[in-house]
Amino acid sequence: MAGKAKHVALVLSLNKRFDRKVIEGVIRFVHEAGNWSVFLEDDPAAKIPDFRRGHFDGVIADMDDPRIPRQVAGLAIPVVGIGTIDPAHPLKLTVSTVGTNNRAVAALAADYLMRLGLKSFGYCGLPTRTLDSWNRERQEGFVARLCEAGHGCAVFRAHYNASRSWEQLQEAVDRWLEPLPKPVGVLAANDVRARHVLEACRRYGRRVPDDVALMGVDNDDVICELATPPLTSIVQGTEEIGYRAAQLLDRLMRRRTCAVTSRLIDPVTIIERASTDLVATEDRVTAAALAFIRRQACAGIGVADVARAIGVSRSTLDGHFRRITGRSVHEEILRQQVTAARNLLVATALPLEEVALRSGFCHAQYLAAVFRRECGQTPGEYRRRAR
Repeated sequence: MAGKAKHVALVLSLNKRFDRKVIEGVIRFVHEAGNWSVFLEDDPAAKIPDFRRGHFDGVIADMDDPRIPRQVAGLAIPVVGIGTIDPAHPLKLTVSTVGTNNRAVAALAADYLMRLGLKSFGYCGLPTRTLDSWNRERQEGFVARLCEAGHGCAVFRAHYNASRSWEQLQEAVDRWLEPLPKPVGVLAANDVRARHVLEACRRYGRRVPDDVALMGVDNDDVICELATPPLTSIVQGTEEIGYRAAQLLDRLMRRRTCAVTSRLIDPVTIIERASTDLVATEDRVTAAALAFIRRQACAGIGVADVARAIGVSRSTLDGHFRRITGRSVHEEILRQQVTAARNLLVATALPLEEVALRSGFCHAQYLAAVFRRECGQTPGEYRRRAR
């Protein structure tokens, strides 16, 4: 016989894509293992219940929303926060959290932009607030990863609210971009911030990606696909965050754990779009090869096809390519094919055999072997985590 249902409040916003994906993860846990009665409002912070009246057994709350921490501080019931809590937070909250590994996000972005051959970099952040520690972590992680590779990074911090000072924000972004050596690779704090950069580039005549290769974080389909050009973005493990938060809250409510913990979930992948479709090298052989591979990798090409297409011998191609990129032409073809497969696994429900064919692999078994070697998991595991 099932036990009494736990009454759980989700203090998350249905109007934010990140929160909706977290909620999907919570739902998955409830369907699999939880006996919960769930409270959820479209704008919970505006209609937050009185937790001290004893109607709830637990809370999952967005700790990055400035309205929330004061509402859950000091509660006698278990609370799990989504996001991170800055040690400098004035409330000195002692709440378990599950959030994004923002330094892993930053490292993934830096490595990707460096692979494009870029030597100039920038981070377009948000105005600094105590509750936006995720923004600071991404900035610091991005700068640190580039520094390890011997590169500097310019950082943009605006004091303008885009909804109130759109013109001033665009002018400030352009003034920041103007002195940076071009082409420059820019990571924006999130997709919304990347859209601000795109609009500033469009207004002031900067070409994307030729002058500014730009990427965001969140992979918000509406923002990314409607952008001009479409925006490359990092997929966070958002549903996994929700699932793990629900799992942790369930253990707290059952008193199977009482320690305050902080769990970070790694990003899933990068969805490549036209905003980073750039080959930044002066080596003409390598640039031509990279451009051809990007266009034709999923057509099942080999190294000989690349050499023939750009009109050089295979030995000349291999020598130039390895010297500039640090990898072989064959490795680059496989990398592009795996990237295409990752994108299809995230964005479609196509069967694995079709994913393999569309990404240039002769059959699903070969894709699975390469995918496990390159990504450390099977295509099915990757799809389940990403979606």
